[in-house]
This record gives sequence, structure tokens and C-alpha cells, in this order.
Amino acid sequence: MNLFDSSAIINLCGEKKLDKLLLGWTLNLAFYELGNAVWKQTYIHKKLSPDEAKILLDPLLEIYNKLKKPEKENGLEALKIAAEEGITFYDAAYIHAAIQNNLTLITDDEKLYEKGKKYVKTLKTNEL
Repeated sequence: MNLFDSSAIINLCGEKKLDKLLLGWTLNLAFYELGNAVWKQTYIHKKLSPDEAKILLDPLLEIYNKLKKPEKENGLEALKIAAEEGITFYDAAYIHAAIQNNLTLITDDEKLYEKGKKYVKTLKTNEL
């Protein structure tokens, strides 16, 4: 079973490889990360109009809603990983959730990929 971070969800959706996401997991945090990624493309990079952003976000959130989420998350353990590895709490939360649920971490974020490999099986979307 796989735990997908937001970068993996976005890339697999963009490549229309939704079958790779079936039966997968993510964190509740991904909801906000997906929204923020669309916001950045709209308001910072100016690559999407507000109407295009709405069209893009809707299916991303539909996929997000179909993914399983861990029932419990341990902030203290995520903080410990974040401090030890010098990564964000967000990234450490994905690593910790993968550990706790015996999942393979799927990410296209290079830093998370490198740090995650120390703890769990970690793959990029092109390795699925």
C-alpha cells in the first residue's frame, strides 16, 4: 500500500494515472497542500486564471476524498523526525504516517524522497 504526498497526487492526476492512486493513502494535510499548490499557480506564477484554478482543484479534491487517511497522527513523533532531519513538520508527518501504517511513501519532492528513504520504502511516481 502507498501513502501519497501532494506532489505525487498532483503529478499522477496530471499524467492521468489515477489507477496508481486507487486504494492509496494520504494525510488530511494534503487537502491544504493541494489547495495551496493551485493557489500558487494562480496568484504567484500567474499560470492559471481563477476559473481554471477552480476547474483544476475540483478533481484534485475529489481524488483526495477517495484516498484513505490515518485515523491517528502523532505530532510529537513527526516533530522528532523533522528536528533530526532538518525538514518541515509537514514532510516529517508523511514519513511518520508511512512508518506507523507500514506504507510506501510516494513523493516527487526531492528532499522528502531523500529523507524518507532513511525510514521507509520511498518511491517517486515514475517508479510506480
